[in-house]
Amino acid sequence: MKYRKQIYLGYDAQGKQIRKWISADSKAELKEKMLRFQMDRQQLVNPSEITFGKYAEQWFKTYKAHRAKQTQEMYKYTLRHCEDLRSVPIRKVTKSMCQQIVNESWHHPSTAKNIVLTLKQIFKSAMADGIVASNPAMSLSLPKKPQSKFYLLTKEDLEKIKNAPLNETDRLFVTILQVFGLRPAEALALRPNDFDWKEGVLHITKAVELANDNMGRIKNTKTEVCRDIPIPEELIPSLREQIRAKKSIFIFTKADGDLFTKSAYRRMSERILKAIDIPEATLYSFRHRRATDLYYLTQSGQLSTKRAAEIMGHQELIFLSTYSHIDADQETEDIYKNVDLKLVKNW
Repeated sequence: MKYRKQIYLGYDAQGKQIRKWISADSKAELKEKMLRFQMDRQQLVNPSEITFGKYAEQWFKTYKAHRAKQTQEMYKYTLRHCEDLRSVPIRKVTKSMCQQIVNESWHHPSTAKNIVLTLKQIFKSAMADGIVASNPAMSLSLPKKPQSKFYLLTKEDLEKIKNAPLNETDRLFVTILQVFGLRPAEALALRPNDFDWKEGVLHITKAVELANDNMGRIKNTKTEVCRDIPIPEELIPSLREQIRAKKSIFIFTKADGDLFTKSAYRRMSERILKAIDIPEATLYSFRHRRATDLYYLTQSGQLSTKRAAEIMGHQELIFLSTYSHIDADQETEDIYKNVDLKLVKNW
């Protein structure tokens, strides 16, 4: 029998309550664990000269150790970039010190952004614990991230993909990415019962975590929002037949029936991209193509931006900011003729 108790640790930036569960095999062990946890926190609440490194370690254990493996790895990797602050008393860390850490990753905008994000959270927590009076990571300068250039699959590319020498499973994977615009990790988590043939919708509720430890795990979607995507009527018979033939819990698995791992996904990705033979393409190109189709439908008044964003699993503003550059970069006079209306007419 397991004994558990919940501890409340305050609120995150969105005002959501942060909780931590402590579990043990006996009441005595649970009491000891809770006491040790509270003592560890008390050491931080009344520090003399606690260093940034010591506080960051405790902050990670308290607030990030329960997060998804990939998220944990991101924070660990980011904290390694803050090594110069490690031995500095946290009360003596200045804004200029933080800016210097960011500057060292200036040519890597994503890393610099994660450094600022992490420092802000650490010092916000330190303020809540009464250790520092202000947050030196506020208002730091960040490098401008170059606008991502997605490769937009052309009609010629789609025809090439149709005739590519893909095996049955890879063909089904590509079809699902292409038709529904899923993130690859979402497609890997699909189960047969996610396809509601009666209602004609695909339920997207989970994703597979592709972490560096090469373990397959189920997690929430990237935005932690479930969504339903209509299944084009003309595709229901063929999709249903292929998916019903799958006997495992998940539609896509490794040869041994287990969930995909990072290395297995890499091998499948390389195999598919070699077969379709489009040098500029990635597996995300299928998602980008579908999102582009939806964006053009919003511009022609055939679909609301809110609905398009819901289908792609984006917030509306993020959807618009991500794809609004299409007009300037790629629009041509026959652009709407390039939209596969048969697949998205009911969306």
